[in-house]
Amino acid sequence: MNEILFFRLRSVVFAILASLLVLTGCQSASGDKPSFQNIGEFTVKSLPDHCKEVTDGMGRRLILVPRGQKPPEGYEKHQIIEVPVQRGVAYSTTDVAILKALGIVAEVLVGVTRDKEEWTVPEVIQGMENGKITYLGQPNAIDLERLKAIRPELVLTWDQAIIPMLRELDIPCVITSTGMAKDLDTRVRFVQFLAPFFNREPEAKLFVARVSRAVERLEKISASAQNHPKVIWGDIFEKRVRVEPGNSWAAEMVRLAGGEYLFEDIFGAS
Repeated sequence: MNEILFFRLRSVVFAILASLLVLTGCQSASGDKPSFQNIGEFTVKSLPDHCKEVTDGMGRRLILVPRGQKPPEGYEKHQIIEVPVQRGVAYSTTDVAILKALGIVAEVLVGVTRDKEEWTVPEVIQGMENGKITYLGQPNAIDLERLKAIRPELVLTWDQAIIPMLRELDIPCVITSTGMAKDLDTRVRFVQFLAPFFNREPEAKLFVARVSRAVERLEKISASAQNHPKVIWGDIFEKRVRVEPGNSWAAEMVRLAGGEYLFEDIFGAS
């Protein structure tokens, strides 16, 4: 029997992930770029006057409006986000990795939900040491007073329960997770969903193209591999083990590398 490999992934994910850049939807009136993008369950739609309407992982509609510009009619206050966002909080290490891919961790990130000892991203460690980035407490019990004090303009989170409290504090938020695990295409192109919040669309496009070339090279190399190991992918906790389902980007990466993913028949959330 082939060796069974069991491993976990953190901030290095974008060094090996990729998918070809595929934009779906209708063309803008000028025909020079798509006015509507589907990125898994997330969407980005271009509107007049350089505004954009986005749909987050919870299906909520949000409107991105250039700073100082009057928002269009039909949106409530909690739906309006001024861009580029200059002060952001991120719950997930994956979202921080995306900010790093966009080159804006040092200038934008002001709050996280992991202590300094848990970080390997140099910009985060340095920011926490010089007081630019604040530790807000554990994700399921953040310090709301501390959150309010750092004056974030946006919170990137998977915690839907925090939405009512953030609304009371007039802090917009985006749910960056979904009920289903992200496939490889969505995982890579998610950088293009977050890029408009920070006016970094060109950087996102270059990032996806660069990683796409890398995965193509890796796929060619693995095609000639003689060994096809059996693989499970997940996390070991004190009282449970959580694995990635067969519909996840992790399972797809295993298949692309020539492995046999043992939880291929499981479908669901990450």
